[in-house]
Amino acid sequence: MAADYHSEEPHILDYTKYPDLDERKRFVQTYLSSSGEEPDAEKIKDLMNNIEKYTLASHLVWGLWGIISEHVNDIDFDYMEYARQRLAQYWLKKPEILSCRVDDE
Repeated sequence: MAADYHSEEPHILDYTKYPDLDERKRFVQTYLSSSGEEPDAEKIKDLMNNIEKYTLASHLVWGLWGIISEHVNDIDFDYMEYARQRLAQYWLKKPEILSCRVDDE
């Protein structure tokens, strides 16, 4: 997911730029390896599953932030559209994330 804050529509998010599952796994493995020990597959899977759940929480929090910000900020930004996009991702991803684990894929 990415936003272009230099465009005419900075509130429009591009979810095609979100890393795919393989790239996310490589990142997690590299991150865990930075401690000097190679992580086992179970440790990678556990962290991946936690990341997916917290990503879901992030969509919810930023969606609520957008709704609140629409009413309290004077900045020229379409907060409601931003909130709509984040909440749409929350509802889209929720069943998928809560029903399976990364290792089930």
